[in-house]
Amino acid sequence: MSSASDIASRFSISGLLDESSKTRERYPVAEIDVNVIEGHPDNVAYSMDERSVRSLARSIERDGLTDIPLVRKLGDGSWQMISGHRRLEAYRLLADSDDRFAKIPCRVIEGITDSQAITLLHTANYFVRALTVTERARATEALGLEVERLREEDPGLSGMRTAEIKAAMLEQQTGKAVSGRSILRDEKLARVIKDDLSRHWAQEADEGRLSAASIGMLKELPREKQARLFVERPAGLSKKETTDYLRERLCVESETDKRLVRVIDDLKSYASSMPGEPCSKDRDALTEIKRLSARIAKMAR
Repeated sequence: MSSASDIASRFSISGLLDESSKTRERYPVAEIDVNVIEGHPDNVAYSMDERSVRSLARSIERDGLTDIPLVRKLGDGSWQMISGHRRLEAYRLLADSDDRFAKIPCRVIEGITDSQAITLLHTANYFVRALTVTERARATEALGLEVERLREEDPGLSGMRTAEIKAAMLEQQTGKAVSGRSILRDEKLARVIKDDLSRHWAQEADEGRLSAASIGMLKELPREKQARLFVERPAGLSKKETTDYLRERLCVESETDKRLVRVIDDLKSYASSMPGEPCSKDRDALTEIKRLSARIAKMAR
């Protein structure tokens, strides 16, 4: 039976992302007018924040282009960006005032399919940019479409885990490892962010500023209550402090605390039903119950 890496190699463009002489010969660099390169439609999955593009433009103007974009030449002779959309926008921004940036050096790929282009776009973006949870999930979900195509071609792949094949794709293309478990976690978290969190908390979670515990507490609440908690949250809280804030506001106790509270409640009920005056040993027990009760209440705050 084929391994995940065997499957990934079926569409791998070997060596494309390194700088070896063989790669430079096979995929030459050409300077292309910034106004004739079209973006890839699948790049809409990624943020093109104007502020970050401006920051990138300043960096390129100061230090030069340190990572060459990948483009492909389509059948009609036009150019399509595969990896490097933000760099292209930064060049266009600089070209408005400096003709030196009217053309951008690109590594040219020819003879790849639309499916290979999509796979390469997402695998390259996965590691070369600081992606949000949602962007990482969109990238790996897009790779899932390629996995399904391969399964249609080879029914024998039906029993193999999709997440492991996706992970193999990423490693095959970039040489950098990510686990199938991490991919599944991000895709699940992205669904929670989209479906269960209010807008502001969703942004916090997407950018990695919320703990799993915070997300777990928030997703059980109505959006209105989530919004109120966000507005009332003190400014400048760390991830841990936000978790503590939510626990305090929602009176969340650990499973151990809940069991102790139930035991204390049972003991209080027993003590209230005792006939007559308690003996000295019972009085000592009641004093201990009160002490433990106060301690648990303090822990829960």
